[in-house]
Amino acid sequence: MSKQKVNLAEAFNVNKNDLQPKTEPESVASTPVDKEKPKKRHIGGYFNDDVYRQLKHLGVENNMTTQDILAEALNAFFRMHDKPPIA
Repeated sequence: MSKQKVNLAEAFNVNKNDLQPKTEPESVASTPVDKEKPKKRHIGGYFNDDVYRQLKHLGVENNMTTQDILAEALNAFFRMHDKPPIA
């Protein structure tokens, strides 16, 4: 069984009229970008599986996301070092 090679130039040759929209595009109202929104950065670390499972278990028990738990832990750490809780 021999396969015939496909000519890619022919395969991707499309009629330009097929690419045009069939109806008039709806106007989309642009929303202003909130320039006051603070930039967020990722903070992470590598821990063993037991730490991961315990963190997830506590999250389920307390109806908290990992983000919520980490924010609470960081704020406790900041207070412990006389810094404002800003997480």
